[in-house]
Amino acid sequence: MPESINPANKKVWLFFISLAFLAGVMLRLSFPSDIEYKDDEKYMFGASQTIGVTESWPLLGMPSGVKVNNPGMSIWIFAVLSKITHASTPPELARSVQWLNILGLFVLAFFSLRVLPEAERPAWCWATAFAAVNPIAVLYQRKIWAQCTLPFFCVLLWIAWHFRHKKTGAFFWGLLGICLGQIHMSGFFLAAALFIWTAIHERLARWGSWLLGSLVGAIPLIPWLQYLISKPAGESNWLSPLNVAQLRFWRYWISDALGIGLNTSLGNFAYWDFMRYPLIGGIGTYLVGISHALIIVAAITMFFLEIKKWGISKRIKDSSDTGLAINSVLLVAGVLLTFTVKIFRHYLIMSFPLEWVWLSRIGLGNTRYGQRLLIAIWMAQLIISASFLTYIHINHGAPADYGTAYQFQSP
Repeated sequence: MPESINPANKKVWLFFISLAFLAGVMLRLSFPSDIEYKDDEKYMFGASQTIGVTESWPLLGMPSGVKVNNPGMSIWIFAVLSKITHASTPPELARSVQWLNILGLFVLAFFSLRVLPEAERPAWCWATAFAAVNPIAVLYQRKIWAQCTLPFFCVLLWIAWHFRHKKTGAFFWGLLGICLGQIHMSGFFLAAALFIWTAIHERLARWGSWLLGSLVGAIPLIPWLQYLISKPAGESNWLSPLNVAQLRFWRYWISDALGIGLNTSLGNFAYWDFMRYPLIGGIGTYLVGISHALIIVAAITMFFLEIKKWGISKRIKDSSDTGLAINSVLLVAGVLLTFTVKIFRHYLIMSFPLEWVWLSRIGLGNTRYGQRLLIAIWMAQLIISASFLTYIHINHGAPADYGTAYQFQSP
């Protein structure tokens, strides 16, 4: 793959991104009845069928793990998707989520190829390719979960933020930021982090328009704020010093970017069994295990070359738009989440697609080996993602978080 985008190699980039996009579409739409379907998914599907039909539009969403209801937008999104696509079964509603994320990939590809300054395009183009086939992205973009609808809106947020020096861009930056948090609370941390880091590093954004957009986006949040004020103090998701010391945000950031975090979904025992896949005649090829080893070796090599050439401080001081975007999430959102709540892997969905922009920039920092290492990681992630879907289908799900796949559940 080329290191920069110019008229001589645009066709190569277009071919590669088209190939990655096609693979991403196939991965998201394959085995439509093998979706996860547990309590949260059942709740969201049931609500999508009754809201606006037998029930009015709710002011609050479903209860969270700490017994606090989420904002209403977290459930409205599925009612809207259901009405647009006429989804009447769980696989059909999941299919609407999958298509929303496919649309997000398409918009991301257009933004990367046509909108960004030429110097910043290669990393974003690579990120688009990774986002299409990454196992963690594929896992979380097939589910009936509020946070699984975030990637499309995250892409719109970064486009709006890119045009923050214009009134329209700043307005939608503010609007989308506050709405992301209403879909899933991790979005509030993204919005806060982006505001803080941008305010520190520049003064040219249209802050009045940003504020107006934020206020407009906060209107649907008023009932939820009233609910919080009136609700007695209950169970808390505040964390212990041990959880802070685990540095989960940055561990998940790295493993998500590399695509080696499916143990959260499969469980540790099944994850080791997964390493045998794909099977040929019932015999393991261990291609998944080899792919994991390849990713780890390539990543260590890239990180070593990055530190040797640039060190760490240069990336933190990067004042380009891409540098500001990455650091707002990697540093500020990471710190805010780490010292506020117990972090789960799915919270990082709100960082889409910056985990892969970050990874791509590290690879592209080495002109001799970087592209080859990125290609190796991309191909390994594609193998893992395809094998994961096959594993779920053959085994009717997984014993840990994934559970029994929808089509294999008893009526």
